[in-house]
Amino acid sequence: MSEIIRQGLLITAIGMGLVFVVIIFLWGLMALMMRLTSSEKKRKRKPEQPKEIKNLPAEIQEPSPAEQIQPDDHKQKAAAAAVAVGLAIENNKRRQKSRKVAEHSDGLSPWQTIHRMRQFGKRK
Repeated sequence: MSEIIRQGLLITAIGMGLVFVVIIFLWGLMALMMRLTSSEKKRKRKPEQPKEIKNLPAEIQEPSPAEQIQPDDHKQKAAAAAVAVGLAIENNKRRQKSRKVAEHSDGLSPWQTIHRMRQFGKRK
């Protein structure tokens, strides 16, 4: 009996070991694939940045971000805000309509209504 238990434990240990070895192998394979495929994307994504020039006179220095905003940017932001408000109002109207429909149905679905009508028909 003890020989059978030993064989069972050995087979179990071998099976579990193989599972973990395959998992580690797949993990390494995925890491390798990520290194090979992501290195090209990193090279393409990094545009060449000009070197910073220090100690420029005040007239040549670039304006601050607040000064760079164009009047058209304000119009675009206002239009985007108006669209967002309009969509929110429309969504709110739809929710109110669905609530009204739910109130009128008294919480009964058409499925429940049909089955209740059948039950009343069987009573007669």
